[in-house]
This record gives sequence, C-alpha cells and structure tokens, in this order.
Amino acid sequence: MHVPIPISSEGEEPMESKPICYTTDTKQRAEVANDYFDELVKQYLRDWIGHGTVTSLPDELSSGDAAHDLDEFVETGALRSFFKHHDDALALLLAHEGIAKHLLRSGTDVYFEPDAYEPLLAKFERRIYNLAAHREHLEVPFRYSPTSRQGAHGDSIGWTDLPLDHTVREDIGYYFGTRRSDETALNILARQLHREAELADGMPVYAVTEGYMHESLQAIKTATETLQTAGNEQFHCFVVQRRHAANDRHLGAALLVMHPSQPNNPLRIIFCDTLTPNGQPPWWNTFRNTVDAVFPQEEGARPVSDKLEDGGLNLQRLHDGVPVRHQDIDCAFYSASIARALIQLAVQFPDLITSGSIDAIVHEMTSRMPDYFVEANIAKSPTTVREINIIRRWNTGREALLAIREQKAER
Repeated sequence: MHVPIPISSEGEEPMESKPICYTTDTKQRAEVANDYFDELVKQYLRDWIGHGTVTSLPDELSSGDAAHDLDEFVETGALRSFFKHHDDALALLLAHEGIAKHLLRSGTDVYFEPDAYEPLLAKFERRIYNLAAHREHLEVPFRYSPTSRQGAHGDSIGWTDLPLDHTVREDIGYYFGTRRSDETALNILARQLHREAELADGMPVYAVTEGYMHESLQAIKTATETLQTAGNEQFHCFVVQRRHAANDRHLGAALLVMHPSQPNNPLRIIFCDTLTPNGQPPWWNTFRNTVDAVFPQEEGARPVSDKLEDGGLNLQRLHDGVPVRHQDIDCAFYSASIARALIQLAVQFPDLITSGSIDAIVHEMTSRMPDYFVEANIAKSPTTVREINIIRRWNTGREALLAIREQKAER
C-alpha cells in the first residue's frame, strides 16, 4: 500500500460564498450574451418559418393578429417544430455562425452561479440541448434534462421551479455539477485515452474502455490468448477505465501487465479507485472477486488477486454529509485522468510499469495529473478540484457539439 495523498493546505472559503475562479465572465456579461443569443435564435426561426415550412400556426395561437401570432409561436413552440421537421436540427443550428459561437464557447467564458455551480444558460440554449436529447438522441453531456424534467416547449424544470408543496425528491439529476456521466461523455474520454495509447513505440499499450470491469478483464485475457497464438513474446500493458458493473455506476481504473505465455495469469495488476475514505477503496473485495473469476487458477495455487496492488487516490471527497447539490460524482474525470497518466508512464517508462514499486508508480502518476495535483502526491484543495471539474464538464459538452458540427460538414 502507498502512503495517503495529502491535500494542499491553501485557504478555503465556503462554497456558497466563493464564485468560481476559473472563468472570466461576469453575470452581467452572461445575461447580455444570453439575451443576444435568444434574439438570434428567434430571428433564425422567423426566417425558417418565412420559407414556408410551417404552413399554419397552432389553433391556440391563432388570434387573427398575424404578427402577434407569429411572435407568440416563435417565443413558445417554434423551436420544437423546427426539431420535428429536421432530423439534423442541432447540426443545422451549429452551421449558423452566431448560434455556434455561443453554444461552442469554452468553460472559461461561462458564468456559473455560486453554490450549485449552475451555468447561466440562455432560454433557447437550454431548449436546444433538451430538444436535441429528446428528438435526436444527441445528448450534449451534462447540459440537458431528461424528458420527465422538461416543460411543454423544452424548458428545464429545475428544483427551484417546482411548487413549494411538491413531493418530488431532490436528487443529483437536478444540478449541472452533479449529473452523472452519460455514454456520450464516456466515449469522449475513451477517445482521448485511445489516442494516448497510440503513442507507444516500445511496450505495446492499450486503452480498454468497453463493457464493465468484468468484461474488460475478460477482453484482456482473450486478447492475450490471441497474442499467444500468434507467437508474440512481448510484455503488453492494458489500462482500463470503466464502470464497475451494471448495477454500480461508479467508475474506476486498472492496469494489467500481460505476457502471451501466461494469458491466465497477469504479471502485474493494479486497481486505481478514486475514493478511498478509510485507506482502501470500498470496491476492493469486489474487484478481487472479479479478478479471480476472470483468471481462475488451479486448486491450491495462489489466486491472481493476491497480486493486486492498490493505486487508488482519495480525490472524490465531496460526497457524504453535504447537500445534494454539492455531491461529487466526477469519478469519470478522475478515473480518466488516472488512466491517462498510467498510459503515459507505460509509453515513457515501461520498466517502471513492469517492475517499479507501487509507491514509485503513484508518485509518477500523480505528477502527470495537473488538474488534480499541485505536484506529485500533493492533491489540490477540494474546492479547486470541484471547480476544475465544472469546467471539464462544460468542455466535454463542447467536444460533443464540435463532433456533431464536423460530422455535418463531412457529409
């Protein structure tokens, strides 16, 4: 076991009173930009209607005053109609320079409300994210609300929007900073890890981002068997970043060193969790059992899980005993950062990965995690880490939007 990771001792202010310091925007500037964006979208919809796509307005909006009826429709149901008429509505909106500029702004250009760190979104901006998820199944990570929390026109129904006598339970789904990572976000992180692994020119290194932990370990075993059949005689490093199981949405990372001569017996196996409140990950025994299920040994032989080493980091701290809006469920970012650092180590220092001590590996791993560590083994403060993750959440959504726009341009 390696020594616990200390936290930087920089001064802390209560989250409720400390504005996020990783952005350059102010609330006033954000409100002006949002008003401009809403007017831009409304004009876009007027132009679209003017081309004759919508031949008649809904009956409830027909008052006899054509100009008033059009304004009312644009203000309410026109955007939903736009998404109904186009299978690629979000891509079409992203093709508009002014609309795209606002939707694709970086996290440092967004105003986040103190306390819950909610981004101050324009009305039509939020509708675009919600309708894209509902109509096109294009989830812009963390920015959309499920259909059950959308109003008639695609507006989000936030916790503060509910009547005072509501019986709905407050949960993490109401807040930008505490929405779980969806498959779109995980796929974006996975692509980043695969690109890192492609840089290896010594010991082959692979990012494993498919299935749950059990399936990932099984895939590693199968790949090693294939290498054995091909007569390969190199060490191979596999770095995993996945959810633990179908009934457990927590994500962790793992590293396995395999040799084709022993596909059923990893030479090294390191489990890297992001939550170690009592010095050991809560999933330690579960992971041991998973390892032994995938790599069973002959009766009387030493189980593979006896080789298991703990490379976990206690990063995920804002969890129990805090308000729902402050809970920290950013294990996707933590585990991806761990996996990225391990891949970099395997590419640059393969001998360290195959034979170095776990303490040395954790030291070098944390030195390659600048988002979360001041320097090797010295973690940044919880508030700083929280703010960094808020920006990463926003920029993950930005990457998803960029991909949608690029796909449209390639057609």
